[in-house]
Amino acid sequence: MSVVDSLRQPEYTGENRCGPCTAVNLFLAAGLSAVAWVLLAPWAAVGTFAAAAASIYLRGYLVPGTPTLTKRYLPAAVLRAFGKEPVSKHTVRSVGDDAPSERWLLAAGALAAGDGSAEAGGDETAASDGSSPTLAEPFAERWASALEAVPPGAPTEADLREALGTEDVSKHADAGAVVNGNQSVRWLSTAAMRADVAASRVFAAGVKGFEAVPPDRRIGLFRDLRLFINTCPDCGGEVELDERTVEPCCERPHTLLEARCSACGTSLADDAVPGVDGDTPARVRAIRN
Repeated sequence: MSVVDSLRQPEYTGENRCGPCTAVNLFLAAGLSAVAWVLLAPWAAVGTFAAAAASIYLRGYLVPGTPTLTKRYLPAAVLRAFGKEPVSKHTVRSVGDDAPSERWLLAAGALAAGDGSAEAGGDETAASDGSSPTLAEPFAERWASALEAVPPGAPTEADLREALGTEDVSKHADAGAVVNGNQSVRWLSTAAMRADVAASRVFAAGVKGFEAVPPDRRIGLFRDLRLFINTCPDCGGEVELDERTVEPCCERPHTLLEARCSACGTSLADDAVPGVDGDTPARVRAIRN
């Protein structure tokens, strides 16, 4: 490996190069060169700019931490001009711990009111008029992108600790874990686990207050969110939502839900919703309970 190759950072260069980061660092390089011109000599200014430009070309940035600093401190209008979304566009701090999943997911931008053509914009009451929320397209794209970074198969304990926001996670078999020493959690499949890990990364990167959401709340939110997933994390097939009504003896009728891949048959989410209401989809009633 050459010296140049050892310095290069593919995650921040080439197709992955960030426009805002590059612009900010070139501006800083020009400023440093101007200082060198005034305090030293023209040749020093040229050398300073050449060295800075080489660093930006090979590494993607000049100042360490630029990707994080750029997303955090550049104005939202500037980020949008470069096709980027502000990291702090959504906040869930105003959503109570006992609020229905619908309000939380709307506030986080994961669901959108109405036809799903736009994000909820942080308004957790966006669907209070009775409209049925759908998976927000921008979130679905980020969710799919995050899934590409989660290796196939069962996520590791480290992945689950990150997703659930706790260090106390002990895996049992491929799709089970004990959380905080006493909460047993089972996923329907490793694909469902991967979906949760990816969703947690999207929330962590773009939602203020997500770090304070406790593990049990996250588990429920991820489960409810998977009722809206469109694409199988394992094979990329279309996910279909099956609804059927059962009438247990001496109990009210229940609507059973299951999100299952139509191509590989992998189960991704399920739930049981008391009662039958033809006016409101069962999965919407599930997240409003």
